[in-house]
Parts: sequence; structure tokens; C-alpha cells
Amino acid sequence: MVKLLSFVLFVAAFIWTWFLFNSKSAVGIDVHAGIQSKLAILIEDTIKKNRPNSSHFQLIKIYTEKIDDTKMSAKFSFKYDDILEDQETTSQTMTGEAILSRGLSEDPQVQKWVVQSVKSNSSNLEFKEGLVISSDGKSEASITTEVPVEEKKTE
Repeated sequence: MVKLLSFVLFVAAFIWTWFLFNSKSAVGIDVHAGIQSKLAILIEDTIKKNRPNSSHFQLIKIYTEKIDDTKMSAKFSFKYDDILEDQETTSQTMTGEAILSRGLSEDPQVQKWVVQSVKSNSSNLEFKEGLVISSDGKSEASITTEVPVEEKKTE
């Protein structure tokens, strides 16, 4: 009797996992790809609007994952060059996460997703040219690569 019950439970678990893996997802791969491309354009346009001196945009990574049937998370990393007030060129890297929720659509074939929040987790700033700061409070425009040679006299 125990063997028969174990066999029935095994077959039920096998059938349940078979249907679980082979069922159609509510959010298809094309929806993920569409959200990723539109979100990358949205982030780049926002950076261009807020930082007009920025250039050389590069999407490092972006991926989306389904939280449930009505919510999705998109994680991204972006890199761009920016010119500061003193004409210093910097390379900035920004990472963040966006939460999207499914919106109502007139056409059932088209899914609409609404960006609920965008959170920038961290940013990294890298200077293209160094800025020398001395102990007297003055700063120079760039770093000299030559180290001055000190002369030693022997007597």
C-alpha cells in the first residue's frame, strides 16, 4: 500500500512540474525585450535633458525580471562622459532599478507597463584628467607625469 501511495505521489508531482515548466508565461520574452529597449532610451534621454554636456552613452547591462503577473523589476547600469564646470571631462557610471506595473490597455494584444519608480543605487565618477590639489589650497589644471628629480650633493 505504501509503495502504491508513493508511486501516485511521484506521478502527481511529475505531472505538476511538467505543466509548470511548459505553461505559457503571462509575460513573454518580447515584452521583456521591449521594456528593456524603451527603458534604455528613457534613461539616456533623461540624462541628456538633465546634463546637456554629456556624451558617449553606453548601456553596460539591463535585465528585467517578473515579480508577479502585474509587476516587473528592471535593473540597469549605464556609463556616459560628462564635462564639469571647469572643463574637466569625467566618466560616470550609474546603476539603478525601476519598478513597473501592468497598466490597462484597450487592445488585449498589446501590454502596457507603467514605470512606478526609478531608484539610482550608486554612481561612480572617474576623472579623465587629474586635478592637482596642493596643501596651500591652490589647484592646477592637470597632473604632470614627470616626477622632478632631486639632486643630491656629496661632500
